[in-house]
This record gives sequence, C-alpha cells and structure tokens, in this order.
Amino acid sequence: MKKLFLMLCGLLMVAVVSAQTRTVSGTVVAAADNEPLIGATVVPVGGGSGTATDIDGKFHITVPGSVKEVKVSYVGMKTVTLPLTDGMVVKLEMSDNRLDEVIVTGYGTGKKLGSAVGSLNVVNEDVFANSPAPNFVDALQGQVPGLSIFSNTGEPSATPANIRIRGVNSLDASNTPLFILDGAPVTSSVFTTLSMNDIESVTVLKDAVSTAIYGSRAANGVIVITSKKGKFGQKAKVTVRANVGWSSPVENKIKMMNSQQYIEFRDKINQPVTAEVRELVEKYGISTDWQKEMIKDNAMTYSLEGQVSGGSDNLSYTISLNHYDQDGLIASSGMRRESLRASLESKVNNWLRIGFQGNLGYREYETNSAAAADGTFYTNNPIVQSYMMMPYDSPYYYTIENGDIVYGDKAVWYKYTGDGDANWLTKLNKGKRSSVTANLLLSEVITPIKGLTIRSQQALDAYDYRNSSIWTAVDNFVTPMGDVTDFGQYTTRQRGESFERYYSFVYTNTAEYRFSINNLHNISVLAGQESIINKSNQFNVATTGQPNNSQMLLTNGTDIDLKNNVGQEIEETTINSYFFNASYDFDNRYFLDFSIRRDGSSKFAPDHRWSTFWSAGVMWNAKSESFLQPYTWIDDLKFRVNYGTTGNSGIGNYKYFGTIGSGNLYNGGNTLILGQAPNYDLKWETVRSFDVGFSFGFLDKLYGSADFYVKNTEDMLMEIPYSFTTGYDSGSGNIGSMRNTGVDVELGAHIIKTRDWYWGVRVNFNYNKNEITGLFNGKQFYSMPDYGLYYEIGKDANQLRTVMYAGVDPRDGQQMWYDKDGNLTKEFNRERDAVSTGKSFIAPWTGGFGTNLRWRNISLSADFNWAAEKYIFNWAHQMVSAAYRATSTNQCVDMLNVWTKPGDITDIPNADQQPQADSRYLENSSFVRMKNLTLQYDFEKKLINKLGVQGLALHFTGRNLLTFTPSGYTGTDPEYENNGVRFSYPNTRQYEFGLEVTF
Repeated sequence: MKKLFLMLCGLLMVAVVSAQTRTVSGTVVAAADNEPLIGATVVPVGGGSGTATDIDGKFHITVPGSVKEVKVSYVGMKTVTLPLTDGMVVKLEMSDNRLDEVIVTGYGTGKKLGSAVGSLNVVNEDVFANSPAPNFVDALQGQVPGLSIFSNTGEPSATPANIRIRGVNSLDASNTPLFILDGAPVTSSVFTTLSMNDIESVTVLKDAVSTAIYGSRAANGVIVITSKKGKFGQKAKVTVRANVGWSSPVENKIKMMNSQQYIEFRDKINQPVTAEVRELVEKYGISTDWQKEMIKDNAMTYSLEGQVSGGSDNLSYTISLNHYDQDGLIASSGMRRESLRASLESKVNNWLRIGFQGNLGYREYETNSAAAADGTFYTNNPIVQSYMMMPYDSPYYYTIENGDIVYGDKAVWYKYTGDGDANWLTKLNKGKRSSVTANLLLSEVITPIKGLTIRSQQALDAYDYRNSSIWTAVDNFVTPMGDVTDFGQYTTRQRGESFERYYSFVYTNTAEYRFSINNLHNISVLAGQESIINKSNQFNVATTGQPNNSQMLLTNGTDIDLKNNVGQEIEETTINSYFFNASYDFDNRYFLDFSIRRDGSSKFAPDHRWSTFWSAGVMWNAKSESFLQPYTWIDDLKFRVNYGTTGNSGIGNYKYFGTIGSGNLYNGGNTLILGQAPNYDLKWETVRSFDVGFSFGFLDKLYGSADFYVKNTEDMLMEIPYSFTTGYDSGSGNIGSMRNTGVDVELGAHIIKTRDWYWGVRVNFNYNKNEITGLFNGKQFYSMPDYGLYYEIGKDANQLRTVMYAGVDPRDGQQMWYDKDGNLTKEFNRERDAVSTGKSFIAPWTGGFGTNLRWRNISLSADFNWAAEKYIFNWAHQMVSAAYRATSTNQCVDMLNVWTKPGDITDIPNADQQPQADSRYLENSSFVRMKNLTLQYDFEKKLINKLGVQGLALHFTGRNLLTFTPSGYTGTDPEYENNGVRFSYPNTRQYEFGLEVTF
C-alpha cells in the first residue's frame, strides 16, 4: 500500500511539472528576402535556457509555462522581443547601428563590428559605387585613418605606387599590406580587374590582434575585400550600369614661358633670339603651349556593366560582366578591360554547403615607354619635351603670304612617317601590354553538429602577362622653320618582348566551434592549416638593328645581346602554416582574443624557415555595465588593448643562396664571376605591435574612435653593402631595426537625420613618427647620396639630405651654399657638405574628411584626402631653370628674375651657372585634395514601378577636382611620393555621368 501511494505521488509530480513547461518551435528569417538566419539567438524572457537556430533558421525551445515572450537577436539585425507562439516566424530587419555590421577579419564565420577586439575600419560599398577611378584602391584614399595611398602617375593601367598602413616598417622588404579577396590572398593584379560595383565592403585590419592570425604576411596590415553575393530565396535582380566621362591633367604648378616672355628673357641675358623668331612672335603672334598640344584635356572613358543576382531555397548566385575603356592623356596610351565575376553557393543538405567564386579579367593597354618611366630627364620622353620645346615653334606648317601667316597641315617634326603628327615622341616608343587574370575559389562547409563549422577551401590566383615594346628611329629633327638638327640617339631601332606567368595555389582547412554557457559565456575556438604554393616563369628578349620603322619584328633585327637583352627566371616558393584562435566574451561586457600561428617559408635558409607569431587582446564594453544603463545618451563606449607579433617575408626569392654569374673580361671575353652573396642566417623580419584605444557613440549622432600604437621592427631585412675585398657588392641580411609610433583618430556626426533630410560629416587623421633604431655593423648612419637618402639612428628613415642653398651673390650672380660647418662657399660638393634637412618625403600627417547630404531623392557627397609636412625635391623645376641652355630649351617663368647685373637681389643665378640638386628645389608638397564629388538623383519608386523597373538613378561624379598646396609649391602633382618629382605621367582630373537601372 505504501509503495502504491509513493508511485501515485511521483506520477502526480511529473504531471505538474509537465503542465508547467512547454516546447515551442519557430523560424527566424531576414525580413528583406526571407532567407533563413543561421545561428540567431533565441532567449526566453523570464526564465529558461536559450538556443540558436539551425541551418534552416529553425529553433526548438522548452520554456516554463509562465514565459510569454522571447528575445531574438542576430549579428547585423535589429533585436526584437515578441510573444512566444508555436510555429512563429520571426522576421529580423537590418540594423542601422554600425556596430552590428558583420565583418570578416580572419578565417572564421564573421563577427559584429562592435565585438571586434582589434583596431579596424570598414568601408562599405557606397564609397565605391560611383567612383570613376580605374581601381578600387584609389577610392580608399582618405577613408581610413592610418591607411596611406599615393599615386605617382595617372597612366590608365597603373596602380597606386605606395599603399601603407601605419607607416613604413622596413627599408628593403615590402611595406604593402596583404590583400584578401573572399578569404584567399591575392596579388595586386586584382586592383585593375575587380569592378568596384562587385565590392560589398573592404575591412582594413591595422593592429596585431586583428592581423596575427595571418602571421608571416601581415606585418604591414591586412585589407580584406568582401564581394557581393546572391541570397537564398531572393527573386532575381538585374542591374545595368552605363557611364561616360573624360579626363584632363591635374593642375601643374610649373609655368613655362610663352613666346613674348622667352624673347624678353633672352634679351635680359644678352642672348637675343634671331630676327626671324622675333618677327614670328611680335608680328604673327606664334606662341605654342606644348603641354596642351601633347597632353589631352578630354581623354574619354566608357564603362558598361551588367549584374544578375538572386537565389532559390537551396541555391544563391551572382554573375556580373564589366567593360571599361579609358583613353590616356598621352597619345599611344590607354586601357581596355573586360571582366567576368561569378559567385554560386549551394545547400546540398542540412549539413553541407558548397560554394564557388571566380573572377576572370582581360586587360589590354598601350603605353609610351619613355612617358611611362619614372619621369627622368630623357630627351625621348614626350612629357619632358612638352616643357622643353620652344614656344615660338608652331605645330602646323605655315607660309607668309602678303604679310599674313597662313597655316597648313600639322607639321612632320620627324621625317619618318609623313603622316603629319606633331606629337612625334608619343609615336616613337610604342608599347603594348596585355594580361589575363584569374581568381578562383572553391569552398566546402560542413556543420555536423550545432556550433561546429568545418571549412575547406581551394584558391587560385593567377595571371599571364605580355609586354611588347618598340623603339623606332629617326635621323633628323625638322621644324616648320626648316631647321635641321641631328639626333643620333634615335638612329637605333629595337623590338622587345617579355612574358610572365604566375600562379598561386592556396589550400586552407579550418574547424571552428562556437558555443554559449548560460547565455553569458560566449566562446569560439578555431584551428586551421594552410599551404601556399607560388610559381612564376618570366622570359624576355630584345633585338636591335631593324632595317626600317615598318619592319620591327624580333626576327627583323640583326643583333642580339645575349647577356643583357635575353633573360629567363623560373621561381617557386612555398609557405606552410598552422594557426589557432580563441575568443571569449562574458555577457557582452568583457572580451578576450588570442591567436597563434606557426609559419614556414622556403624564402629563408633551412635552419630559419619556421617562426611563430601571436597576439592577445582584451576589450571592455563599458556601455553594457549596469552603472551606465541610466545614461541613455551613451550609445557605445569601449576600451581595448592588445599586443602581438607579425612577420614580413617581402623580399626576393632565394636571397640566402650564393650564386655565380657571367661577366666580361677587359678584352671582351666572357667569364664566370661571383653573383649573389650567400647568407644562411637569413630569417624572418618581425614586427612587435602594441595598441591601446577606445571608441564611443553619443546621442545617436556622434561617434568616433582613437588608437595609440607602437610598432617595433626587429631583424629588419636589408640589402647591406659589402667590402670590395669579399668579391661582392652587397647581400641580404637581418641587420637593422625600426620603430613607428602614432595615433589614429576618427570622428563623425549625423547632424540631421529625418525622413526627408540627412546630413552627416566625418573626419579622420593619422600621425606617425618613424625612427631608425638600429643599422648594420653597428653603424650610426648610412648614406645613399645619389638618391638623396640618409639613414641615421634616431632619425626618420625617409628623411631628405642635401646641400643647403644660400642664395645668389649680388656682386657676381654666382650661387652660394653652406658647407657642413655652416660657412658660405661657392663650391658645390654634395658628398662633403650634404646635411639632413629634418624633412621627409613621406608625410607624418595624413587623413581625410567628407560630408553626405540628402534631401528626399537627391544626394550629394564629397570626400577629401590630405597630407601634411610632406616634402619633395622638385627636380622637374630644376631642369627648366637652366639659363645656361636657354638657346636650346624653353625656361620656366621664374627665370625672368635671373641675375643680370651687380646689385640684383634674386635667388636665380646668372645665365652661366648650372643649377645644382640642392635645397633650393626642396619644396613643401603638402596638399588637400577633393578626391570625389558625387551628385545623384534616384527616381520615385511609384513612378518607375509602373514601367517594370525597381530602381533608376542618375549621377555625376568628379575625381581630383580641386587640389590645394602651400604657396611655395611649384611642382607637378603633389601626391607624387618619392624623394624627387620629375616629369612623370600626369595624374588625372576625371568627370563622369552615369545611369543605373535595376529590374
């Protein structure tokens, strides 16, 4: 009887408990496209354990009977609290909070921007959408504090010359960041083949905790590119974009003399022009601006693009085609590009997804070999000659009839074609280049159990490149005035061909496990392995002695220099890696992140191939603390600190090998000589980074962040000069160290935010102090006088060094300088008297600012970038300030102030003096530039929907429209970043009109 009573009580208790709990099922989807959201968090309000949605967005949760509501959240979406019902469908909308943006920073599945422990910035697709630039990197200028991008040329096919994150880390090794496209590393070939409209976002990783997971390639930071992809369950969407525009050169501060000024100048220096020239100018008004003649101000650009995206329940897709055609500012220059991008993802079943992403590009461009060089003073450079040619020469044939000038056809300045082309140099050195690029990625994702993601991917980055160059010949220089000058340097013809094939295979395998304990302790661990195989094959050959300008094939040549004009390189390198990352956060308040990576590279000596890189970081989300909850005006407040190491292997291959090469004996014979010096102690360059920072958001209007960092480069890779007694000129070594210290600051405000109006502003800047802390062989300094560079411990690695100009002696018009002891001298001696100027050609201050204004369907945006305390040697100005050769070349307008008699006070010496490469030509090239200005109109939906169109927009965009420089700057484009600016291909000012239609 007692046993029966106990059994009945037990059954009653079970019944009571069952009555107090219930199990509810539901689905969580995105409101925009009804795509299931995997891993959304579902938490009962008032008690019970939460859960996460599965691969189909479904959840099952058991809750006490008293629970009436459930809280649902997902990264990048607005969190909602809804009544709890069985079979409920929760639709989450995108969040306006930038901290909820989902970002990809490593090999994992992504995280919220607000939960990232490291220092990083995200640039969204709006920045790239209407930019007329030929590559997406250009559009990043001024967008991210600490990211510096400078272009040294406006040639259509060119990519930015210098891309850096937080300063220069190495003297000889690469300073370029690692680029990741959809999870796979890519080369710079992607810059000009990836359409900007295919980009969803770009994330710039700047500190060790963000980059250490990439190990050996991340010493210079990482730029992660995420492309657009289709969505499951999305109706097919077709977008067509068409743009047309034109380019002109940016403003040139070097002003050349017109004909009247040139005659006046020649009179001042007692070297008057001929009577014939004087008559042409004073009576007939001939005055030619040769820069306008040779450099176009309306080079056209066209682009056409189509994109289709969408998906079914188990398949998503995006396919885009792009055509881009840009004419160059110089004749015989321009680029045409075709690209195809496809992205496919398939849900094979509940635990397996397979994806494919591919980008194919073909690029063909013309270039003038001399104009595309570094702007050096080559007489066959058409840009040089646009400065040097006489203003009284006409580009047209003419005759004098009855006292009037009658113009005819364009003059044949060189007697080699008879086609009447005044731009003879632009036709003289033609080059044609073409490349085929491929970026392919396969991925397989397995989710065997809740929270576990196993991913495998195979990537290919490849390109095939060809370059054809032609150097034709002419015998005489013939002007319309009948002058004939022998130019012997143009009598040799040459045809060259070079080929390069490169491909990189990347195999990556990772396993990631995410789980939560009591919805308070959120943990993620990831382990992975990666193998990278790089192979390249290069071949070049050139022949000379072609009989005429019509027979310019390789086989038409009569001579070939096997030692100097034939070459081949075959290279192969590998990197093997193992890595691990663990992240933890407690109740969205305290965050920890730890990464470690072991890398082995074949670039280094066998005993030094492997190295370990790691990072650790913490972050405190103060806003989540209970004591700040009453302060509702605080939207975000976080503090973070991290430390870690990364590696740099950005040197040539096989640098540790000793090699033997071929050489010439004094009597013309061939012999074997010592080539590259061996160094079996060559190892990784390491950067140790410390970063502390905070971010904030107030009143749903103001936001910002600030970071202080210190980066110490150790075992710096350098090319070191050797004693002549060794038989080698130099060799690679790990001797040297460097420090970069700086701050990144970003501020923004949503000043007006209503239904019809929006006005936002932003500003960012970076200050970076560079300092050499160690040099080879215990040296305190190392000078490279031919390049104007000087390395000294305790000083900036990019400081400029020269002889200081003291002006002109008013008694005799001779130049004066200060010697190394500060005494006046009239003897120029660079090796003896050169001193440090304390100025750098790399700006310590860089940044950007911008504004966005919208009224209903009309929007206006403007973006600026700037650099301060940036200096450069203006060698171009030096070359056009040479009165001693005034009878053969034009001069800049400044030369009208030339010294002519005792007592003249001027900086310009007498006409017999040759200008020297001294501080007179050291100029402040700081600048502020309007990078982009865009005006756009979006047509009303209710109007265009009647036409079966989902979206229709028109826009106008201007690029590089305005540039402001210090009053003393007299150079070409101030953006040029090198120790000296010469006669380089002009940067462009672009204008574009565009149409976008979505069906």
